[in-house]
Amino acid sequence: MGSTSMTLEERFEALMKQNEFLANKIREDSQKQQEAQAQNEYLRKQLGSVLKKKQKLNEDTLQSEPRMREQVFSHEVESSSEEEPFNMARGEPRFQANNNDFRVKVPEFEGKLDPEEFLEWFHTAERVFEYKDISDDKKVKIVALRLRKYASLWWTNLNAKWLR
Repeated sequence: MGSTSMTLEERFEALMKQNEFLANKIREDSQKQQEAQAQNEYLRKQLGSVLKKKQKLNEDTLQSEPRMREQVFSHEVESSSEEEPFNMARGEPRFQANNNDFRVKVPEFEGKLDPEEFLEWFHTAERVFEYKDISDDKKVKIVALRLRKYASLWWTNLNAKWLR
């Protein structure tokens, strides 16, 4: 036997040091996991608070919005009625309010980690769908088309997981 061989006591001591190192590593990992869980819980509470505030704000806005819509719509009708004699003289139909009057699109979403930006995008998309009277199955397809960058990657990965 050469000088490189270890005695039984040396092996035992080396194993004990390795065991101690691994135990410390497990404690550190456990602590990091607990910190991540605490941070996750904190962020969930913050998001819940922001959601409640946004919902309250949207409810307040929706209560005052019908009056504003009536004023805007009556103004549009009045301004278009000035042009009606010209339209009627050419045999064109009278003004009709429908979904083809002007273009309304769901905005693009990039998937940034700002909850307020997401909520603003989400509520805008809901209002567009409500205005256009879009069915639920088409909403998913339309939203998928409007996702960009990180949000698009997330959607692609999610679909790939569903197909497995």
